[in-house]
Amino acid sequence: MTTPRPEGAVKLTYIPALDGLRGLSLPGTILTHFALVLQFRPGAPDWLHHVGPLTLNIEMFFVLSGALITSLLVVEHQRTTDVSLKNFYLRRSRRLGPALLAVLPLMAVLELAWPGKGAASPLGHHPWFALGSVAVFVGNWVLFRTAGGIGWLGPAWTLGIEEQFYLTWPSILRLTLRHRARRAAVLIGLGAATAASVAIGIVLLAHIGAGHAFYATPIQLPSVLIGCALGYELMTNDRSRLRLLLRSRLVALVGLAGMVVISMRGAGHPGFLYRGGYVPYAACACLLIGHCIVVAGQETAVTKFFGWRPFMIIGQVSYEAYLIHTIVILAVVRALPRLHVYPMMLLDTAIVAAVSGAFYYLVERPIRRRGWRQAFRRRPALPQGPTVVVPPGTKG
Repeated sequence: MTTPRPEGAVKLTYIPALDGLRGLSLPGTILTHFALVLQFRPGAPDWLHHVGPLTLNIEMFFVLSGALITSLLVVEHQRTTDVSLKNFYLRRSRRLGPALLAVLPLMAVLELAWPGKGAASPLGHHPWFALGSVAVFVGNWVLFRTAGGIGWLGPAWTLGIEEQFYLTWPSILRLTLRHRARRAAVLIGLGAATAASVAIGIVLLAHIGAGHAFYATPIQLPSVLIGCALGYELMTNDRSRLRLLLRSRLVALVGLAGMVVISMRGAGHPGFLYRGGYVPYAACACLLIGHCIVVAGQETAVTKFFGWRPFMIIGQVSYEAYLIHTIVILAVVRALPRLHVYPMMLLDTAIVAAVSGAFYYLVERPIRRRGWRQAFRRRPALPQGPTVVVPPGTKG
């Protein structure tokens, strides 16, 4: 049974290695989009044609999201005997809102100031529909219907998957915790939902093809659900054999190796992924992510590597960088069409790093720490007491 444990409950602390995982995955995602945009330009290096395996980095983000969201909600319930959905959505708005609220007006300005015809438009064939769909987190379904349907906001399709997950799973989890559902029943339910998602993926692949099916929520759901199962098991069963297994560095490295092998296998065969290949990939990601969670506060070779400060810093700004990088890539191509591929990539990288870093530290972090209303208000000066003069020679 799942019972509240205010005392002795599993505690969650900040885990640098998880930010490091994000930081190491982000360059692969950006390289994938460099390849899609630049590989056929004059002077493009041959290696741009071979970055397909890096596309599965997105699945690692989904596993991590499922694990962390579930862990945080279970720990909150153990601490307070309830889950506050209001506070959950407020925290999510502080995390996802600032960058999105900056990018959407920017894209509206680009569309008005720099229009193109059809697919050449910054927001595609139907600009304001595209902008609205991203704003209400259904951009993935627009891409499911029409390739390039949200223009330069293409990466925002993942926000649709995330937000649809946020709108359903926290409420379901809250109910299971309130009614003290058996742990096995919850895990079986997650397994059944994963199997159903794979079955839907097979049907979609057969009827509409890999290019469009990729963006359907059921196709991407197995990675999120398996992450949820990991977080739930670790936070509700602190004596499980899984926790003991995940303490091993070797297990984490096996998980990492499995992710690499499946990525190589799935790069040229998307049908393999849609017919269930995401499941073993997510399971391997769980071995690596779970190790980082279980040994949090300790140093192993794995957590030291992924928790290296440069990786961690990149991971902290990864959301902003992910959201703007295709906008930067396509805008630079349009503004400087004759620039050679390598200088273009360097310029893009510098702009993405500067903008995402500045936005994270100057906008998002203040909002996350102090809330929407107080983020940019000056803090009142602390009252000062009377000045005390210490005579020379006395110890203060």
